[in-house]
Amino acid sequence: MIELADIHPDTNVATAEYVRLLGYPRGRELDGRAAELADWARAWYAENGRPWVYACEAESFQVCDTSIAIAGAQFHTNRLRRTLERAGAHTVIFAAASAGAEAEDEAQRLWREEKPDEYFFLEVFAGAVVEHLVTGLGARLCAWAEERSMAVLPHYSPGYSGWDIAEQPRLLALLRERALPGPLEALGSGALQPKKSQLAVFGVTRHVDRVARLTELRPCENCSFGPCQFRRAPYRATCATL
Repeated sequence: MIELADIHPDTNVATAEYVRLLGYPRGRELDGRAAELADWARAWYAENGRPWVYACEAESFQVCDTSIAIAGAQFHTNRLRRTLERAGAHTVIFAAASAGAEAEDEAQRLWREEKPDEYFFLEVFAGAVVEHLVTGLGARLCAWAEERSMAVLPHYSPGYSGWDIAEQPRLLALLRERALPGPLEALGSGALQPKKSQLAVFGVTRHVDRVARLTELRPCENCSFGPCQFRRAPYRATCATL
């Protein structure tokens, strides 16, 4: 069973992804004050951020009629259930990634000091880090699967369409049975603390032919990790996740 923990993951967020999350049009190059703030946020996080990622294969997994069972816990997400079923997934890997609380705390301090621009750019960069962490984790799992003639499916998370975020504490409870590399809590609403964090489930299948045949199951077309050496198809930003 695969288990991966990393307290020094890559956080080199692609400039294009950061600009996208800032709300600028595709292809826009930052200049002037915006460029200064973007560079400052990246440098601040490189110096002060404490990111981490964790992933572990479930001890047991089953696709049920109306839910999926992971390590004995039931989750009601029809879209993920259908995807796992169509791909013939034989196991799942559940994962957590966090940009840490440092950027969140600093952003709040900046807001209190009436520095909304610095607050905004740091908040967005921390969010970009989380996306990058999950994407990079997916690439590492792809490498692991590739060596074993398997394929990893696009991840899905509580709060995505068709998966109630209220089930997030249940997924986190499974993860907390392991030794997570950093602090992570779930509020009653299902939101995570630190908020720049994400839980995810990756399906794994031995039926590589199904993944290649069914467009919505092709992980490469849903993955923005540019330097991946295992890419079989170009990234399509508009491709459906599931």
